[in-house]
Amino acid sequence: MVAEPAQDQSVQELEDKQEWWWVAEKKRSKRLDYLRKSIWKKGALGGNYAPGIKLDLECATLFTDMWKFWKYDPIMMRRAKAIAHVLDKKTIFITDHAQLVGYFGSLPNTIMWRVDGASMVNEEAYNEPGIMPEPENESLQKVAELNDYWAGQTAVDKVARILDPEDAVKFLSGAIGWGAPSSAYGYSGKDYEYLFAGRRGFEDIIEEINAAIEKAEDKTVGVPGPEILDIYDRLQNWDAMILVLEAGIRHAKRYARLARTMAENMETDEKRREELLKIAETCERVPARAPRNLQESLQYDHFIQIFARTEAHEGAWPARPDYYHGPYYDKDVNVDKTLTKEDALDLVGEFMIRAYEVGGFAPRWAREGLQGITGTWVWTLGGVNKDGSDACNDLTVAFLQAARLVRVSNPTFGFRWHPKVKDEVLRECFECIRHGLGYPSIRNDPLLIQNAMHWHGHPLEEARTWVHQACMSPCPTTKHGVQPMRMASATANCAKMVEYALHNGYDHVVGMQMGPETGDAAKFHDFEDLFQAWVKQMEWLTSLLVRTVNLGRYKDPEFFGRPFLSGMSERSVESGLDVVSPVGDRGNCWVTAFTWVENIDSLAAVKKLVFDDKKYTMEQLLTALKANWDGYEEMRLDFVNNAPKWGNDDDYVDDIMLRCLRETARHSRVMKCPSGNSWPILPENVSGNIHYASIVGALPNGRRCGDALYDGGISPGPGLDKKGPSAVLKSCGKIDHVSDGRAFLLNQRLSPTQLAGEKGYQLWKAYIRTWADLGLDHVQFNMVSDETLRAAQKDPEKYSEVIVRVAGYSAHFVDISRKTQDNIIQRTVQGI
Repeated sequence: MVAEPAQDQSVQELEDKQEWWWVAEKKRSKRLDYLRKSIWKKGALGGNYAPGIKLDLECATLFTDMWKFWKYDPIMMRRAKAIAHVLDKKTIFITDHAQLVGYFGSLPNTIMWRVDGASMVNEEAYNEPGIMPEPENESLQKVAELNDYWAGQTAVDKVARILDPEDAVKFLSGAIGWGAPSSAYGYSGKDYEYLFAGRRGFEDIIEEINAAIEKAEDKTVGVPGPEILDIYDRLQNWDAMILVLEAGIRHAKRYARLARTMAENMETDEKRREELLKIAETCERVPARAPRNLQESLQYDHFIQIFARTEAHEGAWPARPDYYHGPYYDKDVNVDKTLTKEDALDLVGEFMIRAYEVGGFAPRWAREGLQGITGTWVWTLGGVNKDGSDACNDLTVAFLQAARLVRVSNPTFGFRWHPKVKDEVLRECFECIRHGLGYPSIRNDPLLIQNAMHWHGHPLEEARTWVHQACMSPCPTTKHGVQPMRMASATANCAKMVEYALHNGYDHVVGMQMGPETGDAAKFHDFEDLFQAWVKQMEWLTSLLVRTVNLGRYKDPEFFGRPFLSGMSERSVESGLDVVSPVGDRGNCWVTAFTWVENIDSLAAVKKLVFDDKKYTMEQLLTALKANWDGYEEMRLDFVNNAPKWGNDDDYVDDIMLRCLRETARHSRVMKCPSGNSWPILPENVSGNIHYASIVGALPNGRRCGDALYDGGISPGPGLDKKGPSAVLKSCGKIDHVSDGRAFLLNQRLSPTQLAGEKGYQLWKAYIRTWADLGLDHVQFNMVSDETLRAAQKDPEKYSEVIVRVAGYSAHFVDISRKTQDNIIQRTVQGI
């Protein structure tokens, strides 16, 4: 629960003090205020769940019971029946004042447990303190029984058994990457063009599947031949899709009955009674049939997301809500006038709150890497239509306004900026940033459309539909473009590249030979020897992670299976293939490059102080690094202060950045995904810079093991960008943001004082113009003062709604660890 605002202060007084969280409380409707304050926060505080959050055992038990019962069925059918059982039997509820319904747990305070995903996660669930429902002993016994059943037969267990043993050990060491090679823990896009642009409800899809079945069955009784053999598998897949879609319709009708029962038998307030009847009417309509108005459209979308998350632990929420729901807003508010703007704002705000409350159990490494949130729900706003015209609409503005009222940290927005964006829309973006939300991030739409065409060959019209697949990567929402399985296990701890190049592939932190032996660095004759060692380590590290992911995806239809998501895909409905099958998928892969810039600053430091100036020998440097700089403080400060650093428009170090990126881009084209497409890198960090702090050894940029790593994908190190924001932009502008990688995250801190009022907006607008002219694809801002952040550290109760941009996502400041808080405060405040 949030603290009460100062009752004796006016909105104007609070705005003058830039206490935007209190302004939001005073401005939002009573409905939004109730819904926002009554929510259970599922994101981990630092790395721990909040008091009162409990593991959902009901759904895990229902799923397992039916899974056991249908043990002879093919995996996709077996999963469909188990999911249908959960949807038919699990406890449902309707929150007071709610207009939208649906949660994937059985109670508002529960976190879903993907019991069939990975045994190692199940073991963590058993051992996690404080999350077992009462009575605790009975819950622990139930969890133990479920774990015993699933041990060895979860999706990840099956992949791990066939991985190369050496790859498996190194991947599972936790030193070089993270994630799980299965769609059980994936980032799955949705085929919005099929569902929303195509105006299809589940009954329409079932009708199309039945037509496909009828056509296929004709072949199975025709001329014998090898071409008909796989039809038998497809027929079962189609049946599984129908089964789970019908379960989704029944589940919605359960809500309709509950709402109608509450309205007719329990509710005395006439207005609320009408709202409950409206909920009943909505759930009787969707998802069975296509929506007719804004409430139905938002409810339809929410059901789809909940069902998909009942099927798998989805770590992202690719969406473009203003684009696909905008026509319904326009019809209801502007044409039919059945909704006022205020009523619509309530629906939009609640739509965001419903997403914010979604949370599943995650292992500790994931919680530490995504402190304060449960996944990267980055919703896409703005951009262009398929014909290149401006796609911003009244709902774009409504979402930006609602965000300032509900102040949730998940979802956040990424705004597709382009030259035709109207000033009124850009002002709304700025207001969100000025209110300290840390979002929307600003994305360069023309450039990212070009990027999607360059790396994965998406046609222009399809590329223009792109959404954020997770934090950053653009992905179309089309039949062949949508990405059904993006796994974080191609997430690389890149600082290990330079660390291994310096230590002949040996990892002194985990104590084992990890990378290839690329030579004793003490014997390197020049910088070129070191750089070539770095290239080999880069190739080895990215290749190992990609091999793991490729295998996971290739085997996923056999080891896991996604009947519901397949039913949401035009490609699968047409073909009868599991949506995760790469057949017909154009591919949209990327390697998330954590801790990337440490490579650049470290290589530059060695080049400058060892090989060019010859101030130190390699042997001296290696000795200091192995000692974690202990006893070498004067030398360490020399490497911190007197070696060139990225972000200062200095060609000496910027050229090394370009050389590293282009070597990696070359290798990206060598590595292929199961669809036969490339694996470009995408430098960003979420909270990986904190998670990996004690895993990355001492580096030549002066960093010690245990120190936080740099916070952004191409952000300069905190306090190391000494020449102002223009120099940062110029350094980043030397990168080719189309051909050098998939996208590049840039964090910037701006002064809330400098950017106050109209003058502040004009300054920021000019900054964005420069950013676009220099050809950068991304920038995001923190605009909360040090004074406020330090006050929040001292008195978190009073500042519980202060939001900051971490890296690729936003979080409430009080929900992240002290180390992450300090790291954000240390970032340079840029004057523009």
